[in-house]
Amino acid sequence: MTPRKYVLVLFGTLLLAALLLIPFSRNANPAITGKPDGKTNVQPAPGTLVVDQLSDITVSVSLPNMQYQQLQELNRNFMMKYPHIQVELSNEPNKERAYDLWTLQSQQREAADIMLLDNGWVRSFAVRGFLKPADSMMTGDTLTDQMTGLLDSLRWNGYLWGVPKDLNPYIIVWNSALLKETGLKEPPSDFASFQAAASKMIELHPQASIVNWSAGDLQQQLTWLAAFQTKPANLLKILPLSEQQTQQLEWFQQMEVNLSRIDVDAINQLAEEFQNNNLFAAVIPWNQYERFNEDLRMKLTIDREQVHYPWLNGRSYAISSNSDEEEEAMLWIGEMTELMNQQMTYDRFGFLPARSSLYSFNSTLQSDQIHIPPAWWKNELNTKLADENLPISDPIWPEKWRQREKLWGMFSDGNFQLADYMKSLAALE
Repeated sequence: MTPRKYVLVLFGTLLLAALLLIPFSRNANPAITGKPDGKTNVQPAPGTLVVDQLSDITVSVSLPNMQYQQLQELNRNFMMKYPHIQVELSNEPNKERAYDLWTLQSQQREAADIMLLDNGWVRSFAVRGFLKPADSMMTGDTLTDQMTGLLDSLRWNGYLWGVPKDLNPYIIVWNSALLKETGLKEPPSDFASFQAAASKMIELHPQASIVNWSAGDLQQQLTWLAAFQTKPANLLKILPLSEQQTQQLEWFQQMEVNLSRIDVDAINQLAEEFQNNNLFAAVIPWNQYERFNEDLRMKLTIDREQVHYPWLNGRSYAISSNSDEEEEAMLWIGEMTELMNQQMTYDRFGFLPARSSLYSFNSTLQSDQIHIPPAWWKNELNTKLADENLPISDPIWPEKWRQREKLWGMFSDGNFQLADYMKSLAALE
């Protein structure tokens, strides 16, 4: 073979080999894999989370503007942390309209994936089939860090139906100096003792008020009446007032001139009345007590023996029964109710946290936990609830509450009309 022909044969052999190797070189690329449809997928780096699809969830709340702004801030942080979950928030500041809206949407199976419910609504929504159980969220450290009294209020039919967010219990606070002047070292333990102390106080301070009752605040009335009852269960059940309760209200009607009517939110006015010894006692939410300055709080006595239904003025996240994004909803709730966020709510607004570990210095929060709620609240909230102190498993309990609250607002606006109020209550039955 001549050298020229030899070169041509060698060149042809090399060209044929190159053509045969092309398919193999394509398959050797680790970033490309063939698919039957001719498309290719880029393989992720080892350890990278692959999200097959985006998820959208909706959340409905009823919050004042500042609290809603905080939630929006936390929600933005959540979506940055979990970019594959998009969360749409909606807020109806009016609680009555929120309840009506969420009830209607739940009936039509159009409710948001997550609702922030008043604790008193949770059982009602569960009985009506509007919610999914939340037990799967309560595992490990999360479960052991919950408080028994709060969880008991959210259970029904063997399941847990909400995840506690925070609470704002009503308390009775007494003017310590006036208590001492009436001969008492501690708040009166029964109504007769209160009447005697009130009479003595009026004798010493004719212009002072024996108690402050705000117009239309039914929970304030319930807390006060429950403090002087041996069996106050009918108050929670929205049953007719007992003879004893009726007599107490009749006595208050007689003492109307010595009752103050300051709005529960007018905390500066209440503080001034206490400071000037013009007020013997008041029924206020915990966050309002937190707003008193330290000097005034030292002059007040909290009646710890008369803390009734602390769960009632609390809020819990619940998952709608029509939600198709249960896992994402649970992830969101878990982030919103984690320790730092509950501490932030307590610091900003004075609402008590729902997590037990925040009632003592928590090393995981380090210096961020400057403001620690009183340890006695932990003991109170960790106490197992007696049956008569549990929420009512009545599907329309919130409507009954609202009906009575409307009556109380009608007959306590301006002058007290307690006789007409009690007649109207009797007419409801």
